[in-house]
Amino acid sequence: MRRVAVIGPGRVGTALAMALEHAGHEVVAVAGRGQASIASFTRRVPAARVTGALDAARAGELVLVCVPDDALIGVVRDLARDEGVMPGSRWVHTSGGHGVEALRPAQLAGAGVAACHPAQTFPDPDCGCDSLVGTSWAVTAAPADLGWAAVLVTDLRGSPVQIAERDRTLCHAGLAVGANATSSIVTLARDLLLGAGVTDPDAFLALSRLALAQSRRAGLAPDAAAAVAQVLDEGGRNPAHGQGEV
Repeated sequence: MRRVAVIGPGRVGTALAMALEHAGHEVVAVAGRGQASIASFTRRVPAARVTGALDAARAGELVLVCVPDDALIGVVRDLARDEGVMPGSRWVHTSGGHGVEALRPAQLAGAGVAACHPAQTFPDPDCGCDSLVGTSWAVTAAPADLGWAAVLVTDLRGSPVQIAERDRTLCHAGLAVGANATSSIVTLARDLLLGAGVTDPDAFLALSRLALAQSRRAGLAPDAAAAVAQVLDEGGRNPAHGQGEV
């Protein structure tokens, strides 16, 4: 069991905190600027102490940084500068757009670091937590950190997939296209059917599911197929990942 701190209590941060608590870890602290997100987090993980980012970082043996992509580098830099990184702690960010280099200041301060991005959508924390079962994660870390990063993903009931730092952008683009393009196509199909006077266009989504099944037989990865199936079940809506506030 490890003491976990969450910086950025959005849908992703909250879902991961819930899953880690279920796995036996102790979520001790949470930091964020959005009062609504903090309230949502503490309703689901009431044992976590609400505090500033610096105190939260110092409290955690495992620090999850689940802030938006454009805030990640600055948050990690500032916390490292202000001595918020405890030697021997483990820091993880969940961004798909950044690699492990974003955590370099924490690494220089003595932490183990890993970039772990779930191939999953998070419409809300509860659905997100449930959807983590069987989800593949893009994991990037130095050889010394790959072991514990893989164990973390396993604790979250997922499957780690090692991705090189140089390949993370391409990997993220592939996931984004797979989710967003599918959502757009299903939405377009529904609109065309409605325009043709079809009163229940969802009845025709069986055709899309058949195409998905054929793609799966042709080699589409099971977790990717599951993500596409979720989009179909939601009628073309593709919820955002929902990274938390700083």
